Parts: sequence; C-alpha cells; structure tokens
Amino acid sequence: MPPPPDGGDLVDWDALRVETGWELPADYRDFVAVYGMGAISDSIGISTPHFEGSPYEDHMLFRAEQRVADGELTWASNEAGDDFLWRCVGEPERWEVIFRPRSRGQDHGYEMGMAEFLLRLVRGEIHPPLEAELAMPATFESWREEERRLLDVDGNLEGF
Repeated sequence: MPPPPDGGDLVDWDALRVETGWELPADYRDFVAVYGMGAISDSIGISTPHFEGSPYEDHMLFRAEQRVADGELTWASNEAGDDFLWRCVGEPERWEVIFRPRSRGQDHGYEMGMAEFLLRLVRGEIHPPLEAELAMPATFESWREEERRLLDVDGNLEGF
C-alpha cells in the first residue's frame, strides 16, 4: 500500500503524552508519520490525535479521558460503523487490537499491533467480519489528497 506523496502527519508525541497521559504504540506512531490521517481503500478511516495543520477539531482523543488503565481507544472505523480499537492493558506495545462490528454482537481480539493487523488484513491473512467491503489491492488516501480531490478547479467543494 503506497504511502501518500505528501507523507504523513507530524504529531508532537511528547506534548501529547504530557497533556493527555496517552502514550500510543510505536507502530501506530510510525504509521502516522508515514501515512497520516486518511482512509484505506476508501473504507477504513484512520484517526490521529490533533496535529498542527489538522483540518478537523474532532480527532482521536477529542473526547478521550486522561489515560486510564484497562481502557479502550478507537484508532479507526469504517463507513459501515465497524470500529477498530486497542484494549489498553499494560504497555502500549502489548495492546491488543479489537475489531468491534457495528452490530456490537461480539468483539474480535487480535494479539498483534495495529500495523501487523492492517498488513495481515490487506493481505487476506485475517478475516474479521467487516460490515463494509475492503477493495483490493489496498490503497491509502490521506486527508490532504481527499481535500484536493473534493475541491474543484475554482477551489470550491464539488457539489456545493
């Protein structure tokens, strides 16, 4: 899945930890640095904490409380309302990935990091019961690319 041409997003991880108490897993921080906020195959929207230049006020930690032991934190969702979370137990590098279908019937736990989960998902090695189709081969569109695509030649949003 090629990264966006503009690169990822620059989050001040140290300031985030001081301000919120949250320290996020290294593979997630690396993903944000390379890919940033955006969507995988126009389906799975990857959330990030607020960063300088972010176009959205509602971000990953917008309504999150200070870091609490044994909590959950959503890092992505898809257009069908399925959520991708961490079960925040222990050190961030050991957090379990949770897939929660929109139906909320049963969580599916994966003892791996976010990056491994996504890699295995797009390779077809794991099959969570997604309520939305994930087109293959996987692509990634950053929020910057989406903004450019939605703006017409006069700088107006298409359709408005």
